[in-house]
Amino acid sequence: MSPADPRVDRTRSKVIAAVHGLFRTEGPAAVTFGRVSRETGVSRTTLYRHWAGPSELVADAWSRLVPPEQPPATDDLRADLVESFRRVRDAVESATMRRSLPTFLAAALDDEVIAGLHAAFVRDRRQPIVDRLDRARDAGDIAPDADADLLVDMLSGPLFYRQMLRHEPTTDEHLAALVDAVLVVARDARGGRGRRVR
Repeated sequence: MSPADPRVDRTRSKVIAAVHGLFRTEGPAAVTFGRVSRETGVSRTTLYRHWAGPSELVADAWSRLVPPEQPPATDDLRADLVESFRRVRDAVESATMRRSLPTFLAAALDDEVIAGLHAAFVRDRRQPIVDRLDRARDAGDIAPDADADLLVDMLSGPLFYRQMLRHEPTTDEHLAALVDAVLVVARDARGGRGRRVR
């Protein structure tokens, strides 16, 4: 495999940074190759060499906003969930995400490239948390019939609701209270006989 060309890396980084700037100020709809070329000085020919079209560039830039991370996996399930969803909260409340998420979701309805990226984006960031809850269930830390997928919905939904509909931040205290409330459900899924969650 030939070594990466640092000039290519610099070009791609410059373009992605410009697209993130457009996300923050105008939203994904502003991302055209003409606009990006004017913002960066990178020719359209070069842009087409790296991305098949604006949708692919938008998808690439969006995927870099919140890189997938492996959630913490300590012996303290509550602490792991609080830390994982603190990262989700910080991403949801970032200026770039606040500005771009509604238009990105709208674009995903009509653009197959963006729709595919959106599905992969959600899956790659959600599945590790589902896996952490599955391990907790196997260890007896939550009820054996607790639905890990539903628990993730219960934890993530309020963060987006508060930001996108109520336009209110989720404080660390609110976040901890949310995790505690969901863990009550997780313990009581079999009538309260689950082992106490630390």
